[in-house]
Amino acid sequence: MNNANETAPALDSASGAAANSPASAPTPGLSSARRRALAMVFALAAVLALAAAAWWWLQGRWHASTNDAYVNADVTQVAAQVGGSVEVVNGAAGQRVHAGELLVQLDDADARLAVHKAEAELAKAVRAARGLTRTADAAGTTVAQRRAEQAAADAALQSAAATQAKAQSDLLREQDLAHRGFISAQALVAYRTALAAAQAQHRAADESLRAAGAVLSESSARAQAAAAPVAGVPLARQPDVEMAAATLRQAVLDLDRTRILAPRDGVTGPRVVQPGEHVSAGEAVATVVPVAHAWVDANFKESDLAQLRVGQPARLVADAYGGSVTYRGHVAGITPATGSALSLLPAQNATGNWIKVVQRVPVRIALDPAELAKHPLQVGLSMTVDVDLHPNDAQPPATTARAGPALATPTTGPAAAADAALRDADARVAAVIAANAR
Repeated sequence: MNNANETAPALDSASGAAANSPASAPTPGLSSARRRALAMVFALAAVLALAAAAWWWLQGRWHASTNDAYVNADVTQVAAQVGGSVEVVNGAAGQRVHAGELLVQLDDADARLAVHKAEAELAKAVRAARGLTRTADAAGTTVAQRRAEQAAADAALQSAAATQAKAQSDLLREQDLAHRGFISAQALVAYRTALAAAQAQHRAADESLRAAGAVLSESSARAQAAAAPVAGVPLARQPDVEMAAATLRQAVLDLDRTRILAPRDGVTGPRVVQPGEHVSAGEAVATVVPVAHAWVDANFKESDLAQLRVGQPARLVADAYGGSVTYRGHVAGITPATGSALSLLPAQNATGNWIKVVQRVPVRIALDPAELAKHPLQVGLSMTVDVDLHPNDAQPPATTARAGPALATPTTGPAAAADAALRDADARVAAVIAANAR
């Protein structure tokens, strides 16, 4: 036991000596190195902070970016203008088409029959109008004859009146001579007979004149009735002829509309109809997307709108191509309302459970057509947009003036086909009228 107790103090003294040895004391060199490392870390952090602040001041604050952006375009739903059965469907989804190319062909048998029927109706109307014109001309000739007859009856009445006046004057003179005894009473009989004949002739001439006047009035009424539909109007401008001509033009247009053409250059969407199906007027039969004129709808936060201006340059990256392809564009327009305000069911914030949500405003970014042609984009693809906010001559977010319509019908395609069909219809109308007017 004593040996153990003696051993313990010896160990304690040895451990104390080891603790107080020079090797266990703090090293001044190591503490200085640690302080230098910490100083370098703080200095590097300060430099990075200053660099970040300088970058934000020089560049960062002049940029507005968002990845809430998507490709969009004027997706055209091509609809049938007339009903019919589908005979041919050209092209498949993703095929490029040009304005005026045939997309769908409808059965045109009924339309061709309608054109022939309309031509027959026009010929019938022309002949009927020609008959009315001839009737009016004949009625006018009859009126002229009746006027000549009235003039002759009036002349006969004037002659009869003169004859009656002369016979009466002769009788009065002979009666005076008979009273004086120069002639006998039997000589007056011949003068009285002449006066009676003259009076009868006058009455007959007066009745003839009245009858001629009545006939002239009746003929004039008939002539006016016959001339009313055609008076002063050329054959081709008469109402029945114009109505039949309009029917023929409509029939020719309906025949042309059995060929459904691409309204503009673009890429076709998935097939909507198949051969053999029946479509009605107004039913969609194809989709054409003008990808060469696509744009990007970028939904910027409301806090980014203060510096946004129409015309500011932008750089865009598509997720489909990654960072290897960068598109150039510019701000083309700023929507005058937030996306939630334009939604089908706008948010109702007048409740007790309101939570503030940062609103976003759709901004249209126009793309460079050359870059679009080189790297096509499909509608709906995700984009990242960065707009340069440096001051320039860009216009404020208010609506900018426009030199022409934002959308217009191309001069080729269905519009040109319709114009050609109308010219063909006019030629058909002229030919039918010329053939039946003789």
